[in-house]
Amino acid sequence: MAPRPFHPRPGRPRDPELAAAVDITRALTRRRFLQRSGLGLGAALLAPNLLAACSTPGSGDFTFSNWAAYIDEDDSGSNTGKGTTLSNFEKETGIKVRYLTDFNDNDAYFNKSFSPLLGRGKKINADLTAPTYWMAARLKKLGWLDEIDLANVPNHKNLEDAYTNLAWDPGAHYFMPWQAGIAGIAYNPKLTGRKLTSANDLFDPKFKGQVSMLTEMRDSVGLTMFGMGKSVAEANPDDINDAMDKIEKAKQDGQIVHFTGNEYLQGLESQDYAVCVAWSGDVYSLDPDLGIEFIVPEEGGTQWFDAMVIPKGADQKRDAETWMNYVYDPEHAAQITEWVGYVSPVKGVREVLEKAGGDSAEVAENPLVFIDDAVQKRLQVFGDLEQQDEIDIQSRFNDITG
Repeated sequence: MAPRPFHPRPGRPRDPELAAAVDITRALTRRRFLQRSGLGLGAALLAPNLLAACSTPGSGDFTFSNWAAYIDEDDSGSNTGKGTTLSNFEKETGIKVRYLTDFNDNDAYFNKSFSPLLGRGKKINADLTAPTYWMAARLKKLGWLDEIDLANVPNHKNLEDAYTNLAWDPGAHYFMPWQAGIAGIAYNPKLTGRKLTSANDLFDPKFKGQVSMLTEMRDSVGLTMFGMGKSVAEANPDDINDAMDKIEKAKQDGQIVHFTGNEYLQGLESQDYAVCVAWSGDVYSLDPDLGIEFIVPEEGGTQWFDAMVIPKGADQKRDAETWMNYVYDPEHAAQITEWVGYVSPVKGVREVLEKAGGDSAEVAENPLVFIDDAVQKRLQVFGDLEQQDEIDIQSRFNDITG
């Protein structure tokens, strides 16, 4: 996410780059907040026909199971397009989208849908889902994904090069990233009484009973490891277990009160949480008057992406591919980026935003959306784990968070 003038005020991050990002975000979210009535609105704001019964083969509609607060929900004040991505797609293609916001946690979704259904050769209740990259890799390895017919997705050419050489899917034939982002810390300065800069602030006894972490192991454990001086990119079972020891003790001591998916947004809004492990774009979903700050800790933050994948045997595979192609048009991708505030995997988005001007051009200068060197140097992608190590580690983490 070129230097721009920002007016100093209390509550801005000490890091000037992140201060700029927060100022941009607050200006944009004020407009958007007034159009919203709460959190996780993806399903609530859709037209009734989008919430109709599941699609059937040949019906010209498909089901997309996605995370909450992860797509544009109205076009108020947008310089990048009129109508929403969903409404425009339906109008232009004639394909209806049953858009669900029921993907709240990778392991929960795996245990609820992927494993019991795909693992038995059955279909799940979605033609397209958006698991995080490591879960997408697991699904591909298990043989539970359909290969994307790239002839139906000519805009695959717009995929950023960094995603085309991943060891688990060279050429990106089984996934197309939806959005990418950063896990860092969100906090309320009114409750903390001071600026936060360190991953270790999650464990400050002053915030006992007001801290939440994510059920996403790599992000919660990753930030804890950073605070312990460990490398996330070179994660090993010993260091991970040391970090989980620290998290487990903090839970037992009452320091950490909840482990959540996107629900932490509600805790920030209600001021039940002073400090959270959080995802970068989520600040867009909150009333800027709350004054919530997002930081990449001085020790580091984790970098990730969620990937659109087609579950094995999907009834509406062709429609899902049509959707993939549509959202990989830079014009359409820019409209999503302007709303959600995450990192777009689509080439040309920044140029579209710059050309649009106004608030859209400000998004193009946000260092949490178009990551600059000052932020990037503090980010790491959680390292690969051996299969049995991952099973053991995830099992222990689930026990801690459950």
